[in-house]
Amino acid sequence: MSDDGSPREGEETEVFEFDCPECGAHIVGVVSKCPNCGVEFIIEEVEEMKCPECGEPLPEDASQCPSCGAEFEILVPGGSEDAEEASQEQVSDQKEPAAETQAGESEIQEPEANEGEETVEGAIETPQEEFPRLVAEVKPMMALAREFGVDISQAKLLIDKAVVAGKKGDLDVAVDHVRDCMASIESAIHDRVEKDLCDLQDLREVARKMGEDPSPIQDSLGLARREVDNGDLKAALTHSKEGMKRAESLTGKYIEAQNLVRELEGLMENAERFYIDVSGVRKQLEEAKGAEASGDYSMMGIMARKGREQMMQILPDEIKEELKRSKIALMDAKAEGKDVGVPVKLLKESASALSRERYDEALERLVEFRSEIRRI
Repeated sequence: MSDDGSPREGEETEVFEFDCPECGAHIVGVVSKCPNCGVEFIIEEVEEMKCPECGEPLPEDASQCPSCGAEFEILVPGGSEDAEEASQEQVSDQKEPAAETQAGESEIQEPEANEGEETVEGAIETPQEEFPRLVAEVKPMMALAREFGVDISQAKLLIDKAVVAGKKGDLDVAVDHVRDCMASIESAIHDRVEKDLCDLQDLREVARKMGEDPSPIQDSLGLARREVDNGDLKAALTHSKEGMKRAESLTGKYIEAQNLVRELEGLMENAERFYIDVSGVRKQLEEAKGAEASGDYSMMGIMARKGREQMMQILPDEIKEELKRSKIALMDAKAEGKDVGVPVKLLKESASALSRERYDEALERLVEFRSEIRRI
């Protein structure tokens, strides 16, 4: 894109229509200013991430290219590397003394005490000291969540907000966001453990009804509960995961079918947020639940898969249209002087997921985008 908003030779652009937020004139295409009143627009490009080796699209938190296998060093999904950078920039801006670094050491170092000053044990941390410490603490929490597939999308948004605040110099705000991020992850892990315990209880009963010995599931359930009481969430997740494996060997296709039904329910719920007609898919979901009630878990899985396949046919065009509407909302927010850093990132992730045909992920990011645009 050239400076005046027109495409360079050979560059492809997506043409869409919107109304000028200043005078209401109808505008077609991407322009840098309104041809009627002259107000200037600052347009954020929403580009997908691409592999530097083969050029294929990448998910936002990819550690390896799914096409060529190239590996990337992603310290924390959702932007913690940026958080470290923001922290380091702010420490530098505040002219705090920085420790010398060895090759390969983290760029974030706690500021040294000024010459002649003593560090008092128990002294209150400055934001310049607290921010890098919190970022270091949040990394293993996010790694644990990723290992066990815990949903931490809200935590990723908070990290993004911390980065934005840190780069703007609002380090107190950045620290608050990282604290909220840690609390969000801890809550998500607790919720996941409780869900796993409930699932194991249900699976124990399913195994009993199928004439199988439920004691292996009960053993894992007991161990997981004990670790919850001890406060060791990682051990609790490990035992519940082992219990799921034992349950799967006993209950056959029930767990797989149950997961398919839950995924379909979530996908339909997100689609309905954008007024997408899913009435036909709902019939498939009802049939899947009917099969579950009758104990026909094979049919339960079949109907859930059919429902998902139907959703995958509906969603691509709907997501493309919603991306266009979201870009217009983004431009309006930018014209109003709002900070659109996080919404831009969400649209990038949605566009990347769409190009990879991960329509469920694309839809989730659009839900988050709409929520964030309304918040700002």
